Amino acid sequence: MKKKFVVVGAMAGTLIFTQSALAAGLAVTPSKNTLSVQSGEGVQTVEAVPAYLYQDNNYFMLRDLGKILGYRVDWNEAKKQASLTKESAAQDLQHLSAAKQAKAVKQSKQTILVGATEYENMNCLNIDGYNYFKLRDLVEIMDFTCGWDSEKNRIQLSTGEQNDEGVSISVKDFLVEGAKQKVIEEDVPYIPGSKDYAALEAYMQKNVDKDFKASDFIITEAEEGSNTPNLITLDMRLNVNGVMTKNFGYRVLCINKKAALITFIGEKNPDFDITKAGVQKLSDADAKQMALDMDKNSYKAEKQTVSRYFDMQELKQKCEVETTYIDNGGATFVTAHAFDAE
Repeated sequence: MKKKFVVVGAMAGTLIFTQSALAAGLAVTPSKNTLSVQSGEGVQTVEAVPAYLYQDNNYFMLRDLGKILGYRVDWNEAKKQASLTKESAAQDLQHLSAAKQAKAVKQSKQTILVGATEYENMNCLNIDGYNYFKLRDLVEIMDFTCGWDSEKNRIQLSTGEQNDEGVSISVKDFLVEGAKQKVIEEDVPYIPGSKDYAALEAYMQKNVDKDFKASDFIITEAEEGSNTPNLITLDMRLNVNGVMTKNFGYRVLCINKKAALITFIGEKNPDFDITKAGVQKLSDADAKQMALDMDKNSYKAEKQTVSRYFDMQELKQKCEVETTYIDNGGATFVTAHAFDAE
């Protein structure tokens, strides 16, 4: 994703510096900007932004940004460390802090843990006992985009992903009711076309199947439409003696070079043992003739297509033949037959 950030407030300094707090040589003032948040839920607006202005930059408390962006914020007193855990795409814009005239301001540093990634000693401002972070420093680690509407003096946040054309992409758009799916909250990078599955493999072993190995699967990669070049899927089917399983595997959605969603395809048969799985022996020619014999019609067979797979439920190697016929009126129709191929 090409992150887009415009320094908020730089062009509107004369409008927003109404009061200031001078402490330890630092001047801050409650922000007078409004805030809009775009997500899968639409666009919402916050009129009273819980932020402070310092050197023409907006500073937010992690707790407030967490509510806006769908993160749970926890504090580890022993490590003096804040942790962020992505929980949802929905925003809570009703219970934010109120920025008021500051009394004490000083420079500070804070370590933040996001998923499994630690960001050490991030610069921040301690305002009246609470740490506030520069908005643009949080864009990457909290995975959002930020812009500035100079006409409305408005900060614009987008909590979904965006492609290069600026179209918002949210994992919520790909959730299917009734399907077994898992949203990936951690940072799991995947560069399209790289075939480097190391990060994804580690995530799968930790969260899905401790025995998962990418090398055990036949993996195909495809773009999800020409208008979303940063949106791809990895179709992962278990490799059983040279052919893929038709009804067991995973479909991994990747957004802007990160794995974002796993859709489970069937389940592994508890009796499956790859050492006992058969191999494909039925030839294409024999399979095609068997399909013609099954159809028993006099129409012209225009085309026959053979596909091979392992049926995880039946624990058998299969061969499927699709035959395209042309009837006496010139119309085409297709028949399909599956045969044991061992």
